[in-house]
Amino acid sequence: MTITALHNQSLLDLALQHTGTIESVFEFAEANSLNITDDVQAGTPLYLGEGLGVRNEILGYYTAKNLQPATAFTKEDEQVAKRLEGISIWAINLDFIVSKE
Repeated sequence: MTITALHNQSLLDLALQHTGTIESVFEFAEANSLNITDDVQAGTPLYLGEGLGVRNEILGYYTAKNLQPATAFTKEDEQVAKRLEGISIWAINLDFIVSKE
């Protein structure tokens, strides 16, 4: 079965969406000659592979709710994040300094 990656989907996202478990990511990556940490471009067709472990209860939930996880963070996203400001963006003790003054 061939699937298509969406914007900001990682191999972990795709494995979870199509098998209900991230443990299948290793076989999924191998079937596509990729490393599990490789970036996947949107629109890339990927072979899901045969005999991957499936968690039917999780896969059923994702399918019923039409969930398509997309948690990848690209270099472009990093550049956009650097331009954002505000308390919802800042990280404590990184750019939001807590002091007793």
